[in-house]
Amino acid sequence: MKYSFSVLMVTALALLPFAQAAKEVFAHFIVGNARYYDLSDWQDDIYLAQSASIDGFVLNIASQDESNAKSLADAFRVANAVNFKLFFSFDYNAQAPWSKDAITALINRWADERSYFKPDNTYRPLVSTFEGPDHAEDWHDIKDKTNCLFVPDWSSLGAENAATKGGSVADGLFSYAAWPKGPSAMTTEMDEQYRTALKGRPYIMPVAGWFYTNLPSWNKNWLWKGDELWDTRWQQIIDFQPEFVEILTWNDYGESHYIGPVRDKALGLFQSGNAPFNYAENMPHDGWRKLLPYYIKQYKQGSRIRPNKRTTTTTTVVRTLTTIVTAPTPRQTSTVFQAEKVMAQQDFSVAEEAVVAYYRINPAKACHNGNTTGNDPKYQQVYAPDELLQDNIFFTALLAEPADIRVSIGGKDQKATFSKKTPQNGKAGIYSGKVLFTNSMGDVVVSVTRTLKDGTTRLIAQARGGPAITKECVGGMVNWNSAVISS
Repeated sequence: MKYSFSVLMVTALALLPFAQAAKEVFAHFIVGNARYYDLSDWQDDIYLAQSASIDGFVLNIASQDESNAKSLADAFRVANAVNFKLFFSFDYNAQAPWSKDAITALINRWADERSYFKPDNTYRPLVSTFEGPDHAEDWHDIKDKTNCLFVPDWSSLGAENAATKGGSVADGLFSYAAWPKGPSAMTTEMDEQYRTALKGRPYIMPVAGWFYTNLPSWNKNWLWKGDELWDTRWQQIIDFQPEFVEILTWNDYGESHYIGPVRDKALGLFQSGNAPFNYAENMPHDGWRKLLPYYIKQYKQGSRIRPNKRTTTTTTVVRTLTTIVTAPTPRQTSTVFQAEKVMAQQDFSVAEEAVVAYYRINPAKACHNGNTTGNDPKYQQVYAPDELLQDNIFFTALLAEPADIRVSIGGKDQKATFSKKTPQNGKAGIYSGKVLFTNSMGDVVVSVTRTLKDGTTRLIAQARGGPAITKECVGGMVNWNSAVISS
């Protein structure tokens, strides 16, 4: 692990130490969906993730999946070669709960690999879970035997109860609450609850672009509001400045929140889950990676640090902030990450202007709704699907300066405009908007143009090539998944 040092200018008489872990962005990876991967598939996925500025994968592994051994060997082999980071998320819900002996053996087998992620001021292998709070007591022994930094997802308990579960065994927490639970827009209310409950322990903040699942074998058939979610959530991350970020997900096709490529060999769950149709087939989400380098750069450059609480010296923060990392002797006690909003020094230069758009391919009333509900009926208020999702094409552009937007469906102009702008330094930044498609069918083309001083119009970026909007539905049911296109 490398450490970087920069200079903090102060008006005090002495230089004060600041401690903060380097921020990282990971994508949640369902290892069970990679059972038929060969080495080249892992190489391709990791290359695509690195190209999007993603630091690593969180490897979700089920306890009884016989493909784990080969998949992990291939994943670590590729990751070791290209300095890509990996860490485990033990899934307690997918098949059966994990035994503490099995967890201990896996951590100790793989934690010394050069690609296994250890936060740079702890030297401890980070380990997470998907649920499993009933087995919280196991983690005292697991931590003793592995020296792991334990950051589980116990979202089912809520932030406060998760933070204290098992005698506060968790060294930090990850939240799976990446979607609004109703027609309202996503907020950081839940994130604030975690920050308060953790009292300085690290928080992994989730971000997702979509959610729709229809897998009767597992009693799953609902959606959550995904309209305008991806870009809104990234702006919240930039403002909130969590210690870590986890993208949900790279390849969970069954819940429609994948940002990786759709590989035919990874879609077996639609058969095992008895899905009425394959709602991920020909529904790319790759476009959601297009603006990730920009968003992740803004998040990471938003370094916000505070002095030791015992110090009363006044400091003046200038362009460059100090990160002084102290490597403590490995201990089993919780690590406190001291991060706070003080000042963000961000570079708003735009290296490449680009546009991203996403939309559903069927109007909400085109066909039967598949008995899909808005929200999970097992524990939430139920809405009709079209109360949560609109018949809109949503578009976002990263621009160096203002420009015009044009959306056509089947060759017909839809009179689109940018309705939201977050330009920085006067011009550069994110421009976004939406346009209805209910009564328009055909191929979608989204173009960004700019009128030059000589009066000519220049094409800046264009997104096209996605599936057409149609009233013809596979299996006679609306596909509530989203298609994403980008320049």
